[in-house]
Order: sequence, then structure tokens, then C-alpha cells
Amino acid sequence: MTARPLDVHRVSLESLRAIAAGSANEAELHLLCSAQRSQLLLVLRALLDHFDEAARRTRHPGGFPPGGVAWRLLCTTERHAPEAVEMVLADPTVMAWALRLLRRLGGSAAKPASAAPLWAELGQFHALAAAAAVRAGVPAMLRVPAHRGMVWLPGAGMAGPVARRRWSEAQIRVGREGAVVHGELAQVRLSRPLPASAPGWRPLRPVRGLAPCADEKAQAGPWLDTVTPYRDFTRYPRSPGRSGERRLRLWEDRVAGAYALLDRESPADAAALRAFVRVLVPRSFRTAGGGLVASASSLDAFGAVTLSLPYDETQAAAVLVHETRHQQLNALLSLVHLVRVTEDEPGESTGRLYFAPWRSDPRPVRGLFHGVFAFAGVARFWRTHRRHVTGNEAQRADFEFAVLREQLQEAVAVLVSDDGLTEAGRVFVEEIAALVGTWQEDVVSDRPGALARHYCALRRSLWRARHLEITRSAAEQLAAAWAAGHPAPALPISILRPRPDLIRLDTFGPLARYFLSAPEPFARRRRQEENGDPARRAEYAAVAGNAEEAALGYTEWAARDSQNIEAWIGAALALPEHARGAGVALLLDRPEVVAGVHRAIAAVGGSPAPLDLAAWLGADGTGLTPSATDA
Repeated sequence: MTARPLDVHRVSLESLRAIAAGSANEAELHLLCSAQRSQLLLVLRALLDHFDEAARRTRHPGGFPPGGVAWRLLCTTERHAPEAVEMVLADPTVMAWALRLLRRLGGSAAKPASAAPLWAELGQFHALAAAAAVRAGVPAMLRVPAHRGMVWLPGAGMAGPVARRRWSEAQIRVGREGAVVHGELAQVRLSRPLPASAPGWRPLRPVRGLAPCADEKAQAGPWLDTVTPYRDFTRYPRSPGRSGERRLRLWEDRVAGAYALLDRESPADAAALRAFVRVLVPRSFRTAGGGLVASASSLDAFGAVTLSLPYDETQAAAVLVHETRHQQLNALLSLVHLVRVTEDEPGESTGRLYFAPWRSDPRPVRGLFHGVFAFAGVARFWRTHRRHVTGNEAQRADFEFAVLREQLQEAVAVLVSDDGLTEAGRVFVEEIAALVGTWQEDVVSDRPGALARHYCALRRSLWRARHLEITRSAAEQLAAAWAAGHPAPALPISILRPRPDLIRLDTFGPLARYFLSAPEPFARRRRQEENGDPARRAEYAAVAGNAEEAALGYTEWAARDSQNIEAWIGAALALPEHARGAGVALLLDRPEVVAGVHRAIAAVGGSPAPLDLAAWLGADGTGLTPSATDA
């Protein structure tokens, strides 16, 4: 008798196009989730194969039970109560733990200074089995690790503290009515089903206030995870957090409001969110104001999103759509190669880097690909949301849509021409490009549209100023031509030299969002800045549409720091669009050239006005020469 061959997950061309367009149906969403579950099972099987050999290498006194003990208990529980095992395996932090441990066993990842001892990470395999047995009421007794006295029950929560040491061993005794967790100093009793609260028990917190899901097959959740040791994408293990009840209720209100908004306005996004996001990890970051939210997803933790608290339900919805797209693309990339694999992956350190309009740092093609897909979803959300709101909220939605529409148009044009895409990847991007193309004729109101154009131009110019440069010899040649009063020679090519040290926090975007969402508080804050920092005054004036005051602020800023190219760019953008000449166009399109030549002239004692220098450089051989007073 031969073993039945394993099924293979396949993505059809039609499904690939549907996913790219954001119109995946229930079966296609299920396919991506099922593939991730299969991947987890393969990883667990690989861990089992290495478990006993790795356990023999540990220094844990008395050894550790074989991995087969935990595996057999999982199999027994699966036969009696498969839903109990599913609840455990669906915890995204299980995948995070499993992949990190597998890399550690394979020697492909350096051990972080704060990592658990090997015996403890291996012992979490027994914690998986214990968690499933507790849910199902399958009698068992297992030894499991405890971190600072806390015992992890995946998919459920943390029990303890039952000990004081940083790492110790605990015992879980499971009966049909519940379980007892024993440690060196204490024990925790857990009833079955697991309680919402009990002494020594810190469960995952379900988000209350969500409307019932019409799809009976949709997963339960989401949960707020402030307790599990592998919830952080970069640092582990972590102790449970200390968020108070009031703060957690605020989180629940924002998340429940976002789900309700998507159910009303964007059913496709709501369905994807329920399919892909199981756990939300509140991030220790100040409450967002004016549009700033810190959020992230990880390849290692499918179904988990970490984020800071959005300031309202609309922003929460936009962030969740964004991270859902990352989850969706991560799942798809495990099935289909959209970007060619290079020898330098995963870091792609020597690959080509690009301007991603929503990022301040240069990005590899895979990062640009992720951004295009994620922000296409967010742009569609704002485009739809515009039809459901009025007043300031409509102005805000117009701005968000207009910004992303322009940024996506630029990004997809670059991405679709990259030779690092596979044939499937090109089909995928072309589908997004076609969708973005249909948005270009959409009408947005005047002020949000003007602010969006200003913001996109500002980000593009600042990125070039920070990360591109011309060679020193080319700059000196141009400086000599300027000093001699000659027309500008042909401009040299620019070279990418990433400078992360020059990146500073974006302030114009949050100010624009603040102005459109809350014009009266914006005006009060602007008055408070009247005698403050000239850069801040200039940005407030530019956002408010006062070009003259903005120009004065940028001029004062530049006078204080004659080499500050951000002030030059701001001054150029403060000019009305109809009044901009070749010099402004050159300064905005190639600020790195103006900056390089300006430095070369300053090195020999010159001090040209940046816009005059840009006008000379932008004349392109038309005979324009510098004024004698500027040389």
C-alpha cells in the first residue's frame, strides 16, 4: 500500500489577476490561508525531525521529554477535537516561534543576546500540545518552559507567574474539567472552557463590539495580544505588557469601528481582513495624530499585525487594509514567484534600489512590489470612502486618494519595467497598473488636490536630494563654468548613494491632514507658531495656502543654513505653479545637481542664490549666464 500523494496548492492565472485587482473571492482567500497552514505543518514536522538530536545538545538538567511525546498528544487531540488543535495552530505567534527555532537549529540565524536557551525554545513544542489538550479536555501531563514564571499556552494566553527565575520549568496537568499549571513557587488553576479571567491567567483578548460575520467559515477573532512571548517581530521572548483596561477598551472601540466601516463601504476589504488578520499587537507608540501610525506585518507571523493606536476608526480601517494587503501578498509569494530570486536574498543588498514614493529610504524591487500592492488597496479604500462622507472628512479622503493615486502611477511605471519580475509578477503589476490608470480622471476638490501635488513633489525632491549625488569632478566642472560666466554644460548623471542619516520625520503630510480634518484647531496651532521656528512657520503657511508667508519662512530658514536643500525645495514649491520657470523645474526634478554645484562654488568662496543657480543649470545651453553679483 502506497501513501496518498500530497495535494498541491495552485494559483490559476485568473486567480492571480483577481488577487492583484483586489477582487479575490472566498475560494481564493481560502487557498492563500490554507497554503500558510500547510507551510506551518511542514515547519512543525521539520522541527520534530530535529527535536531529539537538538535536545541532546542542550544543557538542561535532567534532559527534556522527546518531541514525539508532544506530537502524539497533538495527534490524539486532533482525533478527539480537531477544532482545539486548529485554535492553537491558528495563533500567528506559533509560526513565529517555529520558524525562528528552525533557523536556529539550522544555523542560519544568529542567536540574539536576549533569546531563550535552546531547551526552552524546544520545550514550547510541548506547550503547543498542552494548549490543545487543555482546550479539548484530553488528559495529559507535560513539562513546559516558563519565562519569568509565565507559561505560554499558544492560542489562549499566559499562565503565571509560578516561579521567579528568568527561565525555569513548569508542569501542566490536564484533566477533563480543566488544568493546573505547577511551578517552583505557585500554581494556576484553569477551568474548561478557558476562562475570560482568573487569578494568574492572562488570556488573549477578543475584540468586543464586532458585528457577527455572515460567513460561517470565516475565522474567529481578532484578538488583542499583549501577552504572548513571540508577539514582537524583532525582539523575543517578551514578557506580558501592562496595558490598562481603559486603554484596551479604546483599542476595541477603534478596531470594532474600523471593521464596521469596512463592512459598510468595502465588503471585499472586510472579507480579506477577516480571512488574513487574526491577532492585533498594540504597539508602544504615541497615539497617532494627523495621520501617523506605526504598523507592520512579518513573513514569520502570518495573521499578526502590530500597530500603534489610530486616532479614529477611519484611520484604523485604512491601516488594517494596508496590513491585510501585506498579509495577502506574503501568502501569495509562498506559492508564486513574482520577483526573481537572487543570490543576495533575502536582503537583496546588491540589487537595484528604487524611489518608493511612500518611503523615505531607497527600496529593493521586492519592497517596491509590496508597497505598490498594499497602497493600491489603501487608495481604493479612500476612493470608495469619499462617496460616503462629507465636509472635512471628504476633504481628508480626497487628499489621501489624490496622493496615493499619483504615487502609485509613478511607482507602477517603474516596477513594470524592472527585469527582476517574473512573468507572473509582470501580469500582477500590469493588473494593478490598469486599475490605477482608471483612477486618473477622478475629480478631487481643489485644495486637497493642490496639497496632494505639493506633497508628492516635495517627497520626490527630498528623496533625490538625500540619496542621489553627482561626482565631485562633475560638480567642480559646472562650478568653473558658472564662475567663468559660461552657459551651463550638459548635466551629468546622478549616482545613488543611500543616506539614511539625512532622513527626518515627515511633517508636511501630517500638517496637511490636520488642516483638512480640523481647520480651526490647525489655525490656532499656526498662530502659536508665529514667532517660532521658521521651517515650521513656512510649512504651516504652505499648507494653509499662503504662498507669500511660506516664501518668507523658507527664505529665513535658508539664511540660517545656506546649504539646507530642504529650504530651497520648500521655497520653490511655495511659488504658484504658473510662475515656476526652468530653474524651479530643475531644482525640483534634480535637486542633487543644484546641491552638488552649490557646494563646489561655496568651497571656493562663492554664494549663489539657489534658484538663480538652478535657472542657469536648467537653461540647457540656451546662453543664460550667471549674474556677476552671484558669482
